[in-house]
Amino acid sequence: MKRVNMSHINAYLDGALDESERREFEAAVEADSEARALLNQHRQHVDELHRLYDAVLEEPVPLRMLELLRRQKN
Repeated sequence: MKRVNMSHINAYLDGALDESERREFEAAVEADSEARALLNQHRQHVDELHRLYDAVLEEPVPLRMLELLRRQKN
């Protein structure tokens, strides 16, 4: 891996890298303090977004929205 970028960080945090890619990413981050800082910052942002919005995923879909979706489907 030449240089860690946001695509790599997102894939890593999403668990989308295979074992080989994950090891390569982790080695690159270990060797690059800027990449490590960027990963940590992005991880904090993701954690904060989960803290703020995960509860919304448990809310029921409003009936009005369901009705609109049903009408579009038919």
